[in-house]
Amino acid sequence: MSVCRIRLILWLILAGTTVVCGVITYLTLPVNPFPLWLRVIGVAGMLLSHFLLKRTGRLLKRMGASEEWGCTTKLVTTDVYRCLRHPHHLSIGIFMTSLGLAMGHIWSFLLIAVPQWLWIFGFLFMVEEKELLKKFGEDYAEYRRKVPMLIGDPLCLLEVLSHPLNGP
Repeated sequence: MSVCRIRLILWLILAGTTVVCGVITYLTLPVNPFPLWLRVIGVAGMLLSHFLLKRTGRLLKRMGASEEWGCTTKLVTTDVYRCLRHPHHLSIGIFMTSLGLAMGHIWSFLLIAVPQWLWIFGFLFMVEEKELLKKFGEDYAEYRRKVPMLIGDPLCLLEVLSHPLNGP
């Protein structure tokens, strides 16, 4: 089984497990819910992250010469990838954090958000960055020196996201 397929399976297991744990705690633990405004922020965050996930997925598919899902053969450094190196991972983290907020209970939030962020950071530092450096060499090393990993310049992101991505 390829590394790309294993990566996808692990992401799905983690996401599914954390969401199931969050839902179970939501349904079984008597906890005071978050205020409505915080839950609305959660729903808004889910919508925003969905938009960014679709955009990064389309960019990788179009420009990354995908060999299979989750793996590319070309380094993408344009559009949102000029603002941060891992916008797809950031979007997943924001989506899961927002889902926890939208559910409205502290334990649901913690059981969904914390494992996702631990996985994202662990995966990026222990697997993804090394894999990309090995695959793309000096081009990635230079890109890594110039572009932050997850927390990009808000003005850069605003500029990029204010323009539509044309094509499929």
